[in-house]
Amino acid sequence: MMRNLPFGRTALLVLVLALAATSASGNGDQFHYGSKVMVNDMDESRALSPFYMGPEFAFWDGGIVGVFDREDVVYINIDPTSDVVGENDIRLTPFGDLPAGSQVAKADNDIGKPLTKFGTTTTPRAELRFLDTGGDRAYNLDDPIYLNVVPGEINSNDVRITNYKGFPAGSRVNDTDPDNGLKTSTLPGMLSFFNTNGNINNGGYAIYDRGDIVYMDTQFPFYVVTINDVRMSI
Repeated sequence: MMRNLPFGRTALLVLVLALAATSASGNGDQFHYGSKVMVNDMDESRALSPFYMGPEFAFWDGGIVGVFDREDVVYINIDPTSDVVGENDIRLTPFGDLPAGSQVAKADNDIGKPLTKFGTTTTPRAELRFLDTGGDRAYNLDDPIYLNVVPGEINSNDVRITNYKGFPAGSRVNDTDPDNGLKTSTLPGMLSFFNTNGNINNGGYAIYDRGDIVYMDTQFPFYVVTINDVRMSI
């Protein structure tokens, strides 16, 4: 059918189809979990919103009970008052066919599973930290980020938030991996989110829900997507 259209209309149709394909795929390849915001990215300068309560890192203890190991699925627990996997929590590691960076949905098999929070009396502390690849003691675009359990040095089972030398975001560090044992530094910033549908509560505050994108907001001005911020969800 397209060969019967004038050239200008054909080109326009091709353009529309390409844009539709990009829209249908979400935000495009640049918006994948663990990617960093670059110059002229579509989301640069978007307004970010704070969470009502600061989210926490936690894991579903699916391996050896009482031990954090590679069988445990790791989450951003959006509601820190909850001790179970809830709707719209973020998976930092894959769960079955559900990828790292995905939001938990009502029908998913991990919803309602018990969560163990890091940093309690029986579990190690965990925080987002970066590997200072340039040795300049500053966080830069080339520096990979980890959920670093027992902060200060990359350990086996730590979670890569960004890729590192072919190891993808959401993968776990193994004993023999080249980044195991390397020193880490504190990552500045806070977790915040882009309010995709713009909905607010009666107090005028943004509501975090389905489709909102979580960022690690790493630098001033805060609550604005800036270069080097990290996309923590798909």
